[in-house]
Amino acid sequence: MLNEGARTDISTGKGKVYLVGAGPGNPEDLTLRAYRILSKAEVVLYDALLDPSFLGIFPERAIVHYVGKRSGAHSATQEEINELLLSYSLQGKNVVRLKGGDPFVFGRGGEELIALIDHNIEYEIVPGVSSLNAGSSFAGFPLTHRGLSRQVLIMDGHTVLNEKTDWAWFARFQGTIALFMGTSSLPKIAALLLEHGADADLPVALVENASLENCNVQISTLKEASISALEKKTKGPGIIYIGKVVRFSENKGLESVSSGRISPTIGGGEK
Repeated sequence: MLNEGARTDISTGKGKVYLVGAGPGNPEDLTLRAYRILSKAEVVLYDALLDPSFLGIFPERAIVHYVGKRSGAHSATQEEINELLLSYSLQGKNVVRLKGGDPFVFGRGGEELIALIDHNIEYEIVPGVSSLNAGSSFAGFPLTHRGLSRQVLIMDGHTVLNEKTDWAWFARFQGTIALFMGTSSLPKIAALLLEHGADADLPVALVENASLENCNVQISTLKEASISALEKKTKGPGIIYIGKVVRFSENKGLESVSSGRISPTIGGGEK
């Protein structure tokens, strides 16, 4: 049975916090469960990656805080967000922390969860549609496909260049690489993959504003990406995909997508 929404724990006087995944940006991609919980919220703390139309579905009487964090422009630190969650829940209010995508896919939902657990605040996790699969779906290609990709690797573009990354292993990866928060670091990442043996013609896609009317998709190659051939065209969020499946969006070399058979020019298929 679906949870009917927010409530206050009478025995403790504390409220409850819902860590809710809002999907890739469009309110229509909210799950039914997320919508029901949001409609009963007394406090809403929402992210930067959501379309402004979300404001129209927030409860009229709810206290609403914008706590978005974008590169170089944070309206609130993570510590301040945690404090707001604790403060309102300790006042007996029921709080929805509305996070772009899924709370636990590069959403720092784990940090907020730890804060709630440490202070004995009741919570509930409400999964959302991650930009990981939303971006590829709206761009028109799968993350996995027989004969092309049987695995997906998720990379954080902000930190992968600062860690002891095994680039030779990454360059040999036989699947789809999804790069979050990596549009500015893509040229360096692409160059490192090429330096360690990746195919120069490996397709690369940059998907911006997945699920919105101004969704923008650019297709290139790893070689072109290494010389800054892919640059953002909008101010919205972008996610990068590297792998043979990207060719679906151009319908190049595909004999029969429905049957799973792939042209030998891409890599053979399973029967």
